Amino acid sequence: MDHSSHHMDQGMHGAMDQSMHTTMDHSPGHDHGQDQCTMHMSLTWSYKDTCIIFSGWHLRRPRDLVLSFVAIVVLAYIYEYLKYYVAKFQLNQGPTTPNNQRNYRLANSVWYGVQVGYSFMLMLVFMTYNGWLMLAVVLGAIWGNYAWGSRARSGQEMACH
Repeated sequence: MDHSSHHMDQGMHGAMDQSMHTTMDHSPGHDHGQDQCTMHMSLTWSYKDTCIIFSGWHLRRPRDLVLSFVAIVVLAYIYEYLKYYVAKFQLNQGPTTPNNQRNYRLANSVWYGVQVGYSFMLMLVFMTYNGWLMLAVVLGAIWGNYAWGSRARSGQEMACH
């Protein structure tokens, strides 16, 4: 076996490692002896060294997981309220003068952009592949939909989370 195929074989086995995670820390002067953000590529229930959306939201202890779980449930609930608010805003167009229509369309577009950006943020939480965090998004969506969903049927619902 020549060296190139040996390295390729090692790379293939390394890529198929059961943990399937990659260290994702690009900060300058980082001490590699410290814990680092870990990015999983398959479902995991391990919270250790999971970073949520950015490196400052780093799970190191069980307490971090519990607080983050609650925060994500609330964030997903707020997203469902935001969908309700945008749908309600769309129904309250007001007088249809050309100037009001332009202002309404601008405000509606901004609110829609906020809604889409928020949904993508929740999608990034889901893409941690952490089962606990995925469950938090789902529970928050259920809670928010229970509270606001029956009131908001806009036809523009994003399903990114």
